Amino acid sequence: MKKAFVSLVLSAALVSAIGCSNWNRNTPASLDNSTIEQEIRKNLLGDHITGLQIEVHDGYVTLTGHGSTSDRQKAYDDAVKVNGVKGVTNNISIQQ
Repeated sequence: MKKAFVSLVLSAALVSAIGCSNWNRNTPASLDNSTIEQEIRKNLLGDHITGLQIEVHDGYVTLTGHGSTSDRQKAYDDAVKVNGVKGVTNNISIQQ
């Protein structure tokens, strides 16, 4: 009985320690405009999208250029997922 109680107490302590481990982590700081642009370019390159213009002002991104419908959506998604982006204006025109 005593061994079962000790096992139960140790298990509860372990679970509570693991469950509370995220409380003291800091949220990463937002990136500056040039770093945001670089991260977006990396994301676009990963999707094989080139030739777009990217402007970033205070975390707001404007995408311009030409591409397919899927590239337009991928470029938007690539920009939105970068830390520090507050909004994206997608001015990419669709090539026919």
